[in-house]
Amino acid sequence: MAAAKGKTAAAKPAPAPEPEVVEEEEVFGVAGVADLIKVRTGKTVKTRDLRILLRKLARDGRLDREIVAGNRARWEFDGPDDPRVATILEAYDNGELEADKKEKLDALKARKAAQKAADKAAADKAAEADEEELEEA
Repeated sequence: MAAAKGKTAAAKPAPAPEPEVVEEEEVFGVAGVADLIKVRTGKTVKTRDLRILLRKLARDGRLDREIVAGNRARWEFDGPDDPRVATILEAYDNGELEADKKEKLDALKARKAAQKAADKAAADKAAEADEEELEEA
């Protein structure tokens, strides 16, 4: 009698272990402050712009944080009732973020205008030098 060839069942992979659920406590940071501003004023503020305001407030001494290059630590607050959040909201309501943006934009425009004037003066001087060489020849 011929032996019957039987198929063997493929081995089932071991069930993947369930990932451990690490309960991360809710952190009230810059995004939370941005949401609070949106609720209070109806204006949407980017977290990047808000961080710029926070660094400005820290440099002015209104927020307790050392501003050094490379400090990438998160801004964390105790919640919407934190006095630091009240300081941030007051500064935002006073228009300090927009004033800072306008100030930096005006400084950039002035720098570019001065650079453009210097480049034009150099080009005019070079053109005069070229004309003098042609007249002499």
